[in-house]
Amino acid sequence: MSAATLQRVIRIIVSATGLSPEQRLDASTPLIGAGIALDSVAVLELLVALEKEFKIEADPEELRRANALATVGALADFVESKAKASER
Repeated sequence: MSAATLQRVIRIIVSATGLSPEQRLDASTPLIGAGIALDSVAVLELLVALEKEFKIEADPEELRRANALATVGALADFVESKAKASER
């Protein structure tokens, strides 16, 4: 993933989940369980925000199959691959 994609994803996570902007997130920050601990509603809100920002389409099941919610970096990788695929 590019650094620019990672920073955009972090910005969207903070905005969509209502996290404090001072909370430090990086590629290794867990999204489910420990770390941010997103619930199902937060995942849907985050997904909608990512779809708008990156002009992609994905569903929660696709995120789960790709293990894209494991960490911030995994989510950024997923988003970047979806964005590149939609450009084709």
